[in-house]
Amino acid sequence: MTSLDDQKTLDSKEIRRALRSGDLSAIESLFDQLWYDLPTRFADEIISATTGVSAQELDRRPRLLHATLLAHGQQHFVTGDASLRKLLHHFGTYGRRFAGRLSSYRDPGDLLSAGTLAVISARLRGAYDDSARLGSWVDQQLAVRAGNYTRPWGMTSTARPGWLSTERGVTATLAGDLDRAVHLYSRAHAEAGPAPTEHYAGANAVANLAMLAAFQGHIDLARRWLVTLDEMGGVPYWLEHVSTVGARIARALIAVEEGDAEGASHHLAMVGPATQGIELWPFAAFAHANYDAHFGDPHQGLRRLQEARFVHSAHPLTDGGSIADRLTLRAEAKLLLQTDAGHRVLALAQEHPDADYLEQQVAWVHLLAGHNQQAIRVAAKTLNHMRLSEPDAISVNLVLAIAHLREDNLDRAAHAFETAVRLRSSPALIRPFLSATSEDLEKLSRLARVPNPLTLTRVIVRSNPPSAGSIVRLTRREQEVLEALDRGGTAEQAAAAFGVAVSTVRSQVRSLYKKLGVTKRAAALARAHELGLLSDSRQQRH
Repeated sequence: MTSLDDQKTLDSKEIRRALRSGDLSAIESLFDQLWYDLPTRFADEIISATTGVSAQELDRRPRLLHATLLAHGQQHFVTGDASLRKLLHHFGTYGRRFAGRLSSYRDPGDLLSAGTLAVISARLRGAYDDSARLGSWVDQQLAVRAGNYTRPWGMTSTARPGWLSTERGVTATLAGDLDRAVHLYSRAHAEAGPAPTEHYAGANAVANLAMLAAFQGHIDLARRWLVTLDEMGGVPYWLEHVSTVGARIARALIAVEEGDAEGASHHLAMVGPATQGIELWPFAAFAHANYDAHFGDPHQGLRRLQEARFVHSAHPLTDGGSIADRLTLRAEAKLLLQTDAGHRVLALAQEHPDADYLEQQVAWVHLLAGHNQQAIRVAAKTLNHMRLSEPDAISVNLVLAIAHLREDNLDRAAHAFETAVRLRSSPALIRPFLSATSEDLEKLSRLARVPNPLTLTRVIVRSNPPSAGSIVRLTRREQEVLEALDRGGTAEQAAAAFGVAVSTVRSQVRSLYKKLGVTKRAAALARAHELGLLSDSRQQRH
């Protein structure tokens, strides 16, 4: 058979001859060289060549199994999302089997396929720590064994360059360790080779780098990564969406941050719904929610967010640490704020006390309710104790500016507003300012002697200005009395439990009724549940 060392010497006839020869090692060698190009062009031949191979032999040959799975995925691509879910299911199933026998694979190419599938499998189960540990171990082993896989451009790498680093980056992304993810994606980009067959993982990594940059508000950086992606070469049509959806999300996020409603809508249509079977669905959900909050229908946005959570509910919300937890909670709070549901935002923050990233929306709730000092306190705490993305830092400074303006602290208002304006990496980044009224923006611009950020932008109408309205603030003891009443207790029982006089509890009940705008217990409990003031007591009872 003709040497397979240089893919440029191979034509379709030689590849088909090798696939039909029954030489499984030759198929593996072809897969090393052509990667996705092999199943893209020769899916039928791969499936035909491997149909009679036993399960035991496929377990012994991870590269052959990997190529076969991809061939089936390409062949059934027309089924769309269902096909992708099926392919990921098989990756998860076989990856789990490979995970327990990684040390048995001596060939670097086999270890790469088996190890990376094991990384993906653990991640699909939500076992991010296990996925990260497996990825680190495989990476260390490949560094020792990969001497025979030196590539023409001078990098020592196994076949499918950058694939392991990219998949480790996806694990870090979904685990919420975005700094680690950026490092691994950057490494994958450096490891990737040239088009047409060695750049695939690098393109995936660059698309995700653009997404993370846009998510952090680094608009110009995100655009540079998008240019890099365009220059890298194409990805097979059946893998294009899953490989580069990060870039589509990036473009949607950029359009939202720049107030380009029409552009955002177009790019979100290209992203597709957050219910589809992509691992980056939390970022898709967040981008859709950002659009719905500012330009679309926030109520429909909440419905779509819950649909996405339901579809991806195999691993429910945990402690707020994963990116799915963080982004969906942030998206929910943002949408609730736009639907005049400030109480539900506060309840959400109380239900997730470790989710400090919700404090930004809490600050807005207090500002919109007229509690300026409380808004200043929450905003200042958030700025001093949290690492914020650029848009979030702008938004919190804007809360400070408006609250100080309404308290007649004009110097502080001017300073906070000037800070908000100067924090932008690009003058086009104006999304945080869409939450302020035109009157406030004009006053603050004059005070700080800086241009109104919305001047000379493409924003004409802000369709969803937030309006949280008045909110009920209970003292700690009033909250405890309310919860006691919700559990069916009497004033006498509550007094005994708290060690106070019955008259004291009755006084607190009257105060509760006044704050809730009711005169009877049943109405008070109904209103309290409506406002989300009793979410914790419900959880305790159940």
